[in-house]
Amino acid sequence: MACAALLGTALAGPAAHADGPDAPAAHRHVLPGSHPGYATESADTGPVPAEERLTARLQLGSRDPAGLASFLKDVTDPHSPVYRHFLTPEQYRQRFALGPQEHRAIARWLTEAGLTVTRDTPHYLEVSGPAKAVQQALGSSIHRYRTARGDVSAPTGDVSVPDTVIAVSGLSAPAAARPLSQRTTAPTGTPAVCSDHFGQKPATGLPSAYGRTTAYSPCPYVPAQLRHAYGAGGPGATGKGATISIVDAYGSASMPADADRFAKATGDRPFRPGQYRQQVTPKDWNVGPVCAPPGAWAGEQALDIDMAHGLAPDANVLYVGANSCLDNDLMDAEATVIDGRLADSISNSWAEIIHSDPGHLTPDLVNAWNLLFEQAAAEGIGVYFAAGDCGDSSPGAAETGVNCDAKTTAAQADFPSGSPWVTSVGGTTLALDRHGDYAWETSMGDELSVLTGTGTQRAWGPVPGVFAFGGGGGLSDFPQPWYQHGRVPAQAAGAPARRATPDVAMEGDGALPVLVGLTDGGQFQLVGFGGTSAATPAFAALQADAQQETGRPLGFANPLLYALGGTPAFRDVTDQPAAAGPGPLTAVRDYGPSDDEKNRYVLYALGRDYGLHAGPGYDYATGLGSPAPGYLQWFRRTGGSLR
Repeated sequence: MACAALLGTALAGPAAHADGPDAPAAHRHVLPGSHPGYATESADTGPVPAEERLTARLQLGSRDPAGLASFLKDVTDPHSPVYRHFLTPEQYRQRFALGPQEHRAIARWLTEAGLTVTRDTPHYLEVSGPAKAVQQALGSSIHRYRTARGDVSAPTGDVSVPDTVIAVSGLSAPAAARPLSQRTTAPTGTPAVCSDHFGQKPATGLPSAYGRTTAYSPCPYVPAQLRHAYGAGGPGATGKGATISIVDAYGSASMPADADRFAKATGDRPFRPGQYRQQVTPKDWNVGPVCAPPGAWAGEQALDIDMAHGLAPDANVLYVGANSCLDNDLMDAEATVIDGRLADSISNSWAEIIHSDPGHLTPDLVNAWNLLFEQAAAEGIGVYFAAGDCGDSSPGAAETGVNCDAKTTAAQADFPSGSPWVTSVGGTTLALDRHGDYAWETSMGDELSVLTGTGTQRAWGPVPGVFAFGGGGGLSDFPQPWYQHGRVPAQAAGAPARRATPDVAMEGDGALPVLVGLTDGGQFQLVGFGGTSAATPAFAALQADAQQETGRPLGFANPLLYALGGTPAFRDVTDQPAAAGPGPLTAVRDYGPSDDEKNRYVLYALGRDYGLHAGPGYDYATGLGSPAPGYLQWFRRTGGSLR
């Protein structure tokens, strides 16, 4: 709850100053939470040498936080007369960002302490200098501390900074994100059995499970199937005129050629000249043990681009590759899009957690992220984040989950998905019928069983299976935002009421994955991928389709989404959908020839997320539900207006 307590203090930033250019150095405050939890006296190994050079970023606040909060409420409220009357980036800077005078005052204070300002941006000042100068400037010495992940540095206490500064990063364990996707099938062409639709091909020759014969999992879904299921792809719903930005780490050398090959292989159109752009700087990449390697992120990039282009084939796509998975680099990538308003939406298929050991995502850094998302909302940019693939992200889920953060210390909503200023996209398991039409959806949650024994003793085990993969969700550390009041049941909101996630959900299950095209080891392959990483760019694409229907940017989506909750715009998703019939939902995935059949066949029990359950109405597993064809129809009929 530390972040909730800070939301009205550190995030608020400074009030306007009238005391001249030196005022920020005179008005100081302590940043609660800037001293990380792992920096205990018992773990202290001593100070960093006085002359050792350190680098830090001082994240800047808003010049008028109260005015910004009021503006955002009005511009994002569908019932407001100024709904979607967004600001340009220049208008935002003039009204709400710190000005040159405040920047000069902070720089003067830093240089007088013996530090060198190496970078000055609208969002932060980056400095370097000896540890003794950092201590003089910030009022805290820097020590090294033993952690389970090795020795790391941190301030010995909360730092003291001008009240124009809302966060300091770079002096403690770096905050790092992980991609939220999982390769779940062998490449196309591998001799493996899959069904044309759910339940089509019985898994004959394999043991029964849960008291019934199961069937092979459907072949990975292609974009045309997803467009049909969610009502996209009509003449007025192709994303024309919209731009979707995708932010991941690093970048693939074979993009966009891979995306074009994928589109052709699945019966869609490749990108037109100029429709795809990217900003990637390999010479500046920070590749190290903290981040998944660029090759792993290349799969994420391929998934995100294939889904965005597949569900909004006429939208422009801008890929911005951060120089690493560290928060500083990801914030730079995000700010690139926001400061220039280079896109109408930003799709992000990565996450980190707040409550971990060692804890690296400090409350002040969280506040800096939220201010960046507020700027996006002010400019009419919708920001979408994957809710995670580890159920409730608790230590129990992380014991067996294949895409969890092992450092978790508590059940929690992932971040930035849990921010009140982004749209959190959860996952579902989608089933189609023999006609290719929508049959049902359940919550994305897979329990895994493998073959055990031989002969007459051959069976699936364990049953019930072991949790492997599930959509993220639950309560965040932030107070309940106004748009969830009365829309999220009181028992789900907690006491005191907090921001609940996810907001919406779409297909992303690894057991019933989507098809993706990528070059791996020099060979182009079509493979199945799962994760809320698939759902997030798909929903961002659906928003591009809706923008085409209305003819104007949608901006921050959540207030309108909750206003439409419970209407035909959404399908209510539950763990046991009535259309699926009674009894457990299961599927067998064939991974192709193997010397050991235990490695070839895997049984998945579906709709069994860890710690999260989907029931009638809003829930932690699927939010408001999944978009129905009525979602885009509503935009077509109303132009996106409730008034």
